[in-house]
Amino acid sequence: KTEVEMELEKIIEYIVQEVIKKINSQNLIEELNPKEKILVIINGSTNNLEQIVLELKKISKNYDLSLVFSEAASNIIDENLFSEFHIIKDFSIKNYDEILSKNNIILLPLLTKNTVAKLVVGIRDNAITNLVSKALLLEKKVIAAYDSCIVNNEVPYAKLINSNVEKLKNYGIVFVQAKELADYMLNKKDLEINSLREKNVISANDLKDLYDKKIIITKNTVITTLAKERAKENKIVFEKKIEDRKSGSA
Repeated sequence: KTEVEMELEKIIEYIVQEVIKKINSQNLIEELNPKEKILVIINGSTNNLEQIVLELKKISKNYDLSLVFSEAASNIIDENLFSEFHIIKDFSIKNYDEILSKNNIILLPLLTKNTVAKLVVGIRDNAITNLVSKALLLEKKVIAAYDSCIVNNEVPYAKLINSNVEKLKNYGIVFVQAKELADYMLNKKDLEINSLREKNVISANDLKDLYDKKIIITKNTVITTLAKERAKENKIVFEKKIEDRKSGSA
């Protein structure tokens, strides 16, 4: 080998080693700061399907997504549309409880009128309705797109269908438009944390869907005993903001 070739090999080897270091460094960062897990339930609706895939791609930048398909969805939706996501293949009524336990947030981007009607009256006849019902009982965060759940009509039957969505809101499900799913998921945590900064009393319910966060509070903020316990469980740290001695504000 010529001197030039040997020198080129050294340069290439150096570059390769540096790339490996960066990859290992990034993997270590991800291990130390794992993304929060979201279980995405794909129901049997094809409404805004392309938009939903786009929204999930955006959400996956900040969250670890796992997808499960309802029986109806498996029959009418091509799973290849979601090929870049982790799809749980063996999802069933036998293991929904175990799968639910690994996720703090449930996302329903293609929730159907049929499933809404079942949830409203407490029907738990399949893995999906069982899972969502259990999530609500455990006060887990459940977010759904309402596009496939409502009817743009004023006839009495349409009003009945739409009233089901309002009832689920009272049960704890958050409804947003499909095209706003990513915006809500990527910004809601900051909004929730900011809303706590000026609260006089922080309860356990305020922290139910927050994890691995630092919350700035005032010196007069009262944190209930149950909130302190939940904060410990959810790895939340409270930090009192430093007040300006001259103005008395942060």
